[in-house]
Amino acid sequence: MKFNKVITHDTTFHADDVFAVAMLGMVNPDFRLIRTRDPEILKAGQNDPHTVVLDVGGIYDPAMLNFDHHQDVNLMSAAGLIYQHFQNDICPKKIAQLYFAEFINAIDMIDTNRDNIYGTWDILPTGFRNASSIISGFNRDVTDAGSQDARFGQALIFATVIIDNEIFAAQAKAAFETDYAQRDILPNNVAVFNTFFRNWKDKKDHVFAVMPHANGWQIQSRDTTIAKVPEWIEQCPGFIFRHGSGFMAVVKEKDVAVTFALTLTSF
Repeated sequence: MKFNKVITHDTTFHADDVFAVAMLGMVNPDFRLIRTRDPEILKAGQNDPHTVVLDVGGIYDPAMLNFDHHQDVNLMSAAGLIYQHFQNDICPKKIAQLYFAEFINAIDMIDTNRDNIYGTWDILPTGFRNASSIISGFNRDVTDAGSQDARFGQALIFATVIIDNEIFAAQAKAAFETDYAQRDILPNNVAVFNTFFRNWKDKKDHVFAVMPHANGWQIQSRDTTIAKVPEWIEQCPGFIFRHGSGFMAVVKEKDVAVTFALTLTSF
């Protein structure tokens, strides 16, 4: 359903309403935004099929673009409800939608304290920040409506950049899952990738991996507490660099990297 207006609450804002509005900007960048709790404005918006009302108003009715969650503890936050409804427009590549949803789910958990997330947060370092806490930091004098609207605008710009990054990451993860299965595996269980793979360590299937590098080919260790790239790689033809920690080294040619990798103990 097309919309040309978005209404959310005024005063203090949180990650769920900021990210919800930011995602709607990806669906239609030309809508008019109103931040208010005026009951007459809310009622008019709730009855207008071309107005999105989110995180305020006490109604969840996606057919009429009403997305409040406060009246039902079983509902996702405004960000989750908006993504659920508009996901094909926000993240068009279906294979990446599940991964982007993980980011939105984290915002939902903090906004609704699902699974006692605040209890988990209490055991983290006091300086720990997440997307929700960073967005909350944009608030200033909540009694000054004009100031808060301006701060909301700044938070909105920041959230839009984060969404772009998260969609890129989601698409990369989706591509990774597809391409990961195409890797070569040496007899000693070293993985060989023909393209650079950022997330291979997350799988924990291999101790070492070979992949392209800007200067040639690299051998990476998954975890230097388990195993390091040996120093004697410096004796290989076309040796370029070995990180002091032993987590990676670079040689010029792929066949040299693979030959060296075959000498590694990686089970």
